Amino acid sequence: MIKLRITLESKQDVIREIEINSDLNLEQFHAEIINCFGLDKFEMASFYMTDSNLDLGQEIPLFDTSEKGNTVVIMNEMAISSVLHSEDSTLIYVQDFLKMWRFHIQYVQELKNCKNTETICTKSVGEMPKDAPNLKFETMDKKEFNPYGDAFED
Repeated sequence: MIKLRITLESKQDVIREIEINSDLNLEQFHAEIINCFGLDKFEMASFYMTDSNLDLGQEIPLFDTSEKGNTVVIMNEMAISSVLHSEDSTLIYVQDFLKMWRFHIQYVQELKNCKNTETICTKSVGEMPKDAPNLKFETMDKKEFNPYGDAFED
């Protein structure tokens, strides 16, 4: 069993800490997040690997929607322990791609000698807002992004 902290990216604090079996797969973890936060279980979702700056890396979707020939690892093929295994392990979880509920998931600790085998929510802070936060992603210099850069200045 491990303890994980799941934080909604919003202006108000909405945090859940859960104890979960690390041998479960990410699809089972997805179902636990849905239960903890009262989200719509019929919406699509993905986990994203992150680096230390929380930059999004590999997507781990609920279903494989890629074109033939591409290999995609989906949630039910990956154990929680393979991506959340130490204090520097983090994931981003996005649920409902129209509303864009976005959560930061952190590994907190391993629970040794834990007799409980069921997932439980041990800490609940804040209430889920009715609407998903409107998150703005701005760069430090706040200049408008130009995909061509200086390529045509000659």
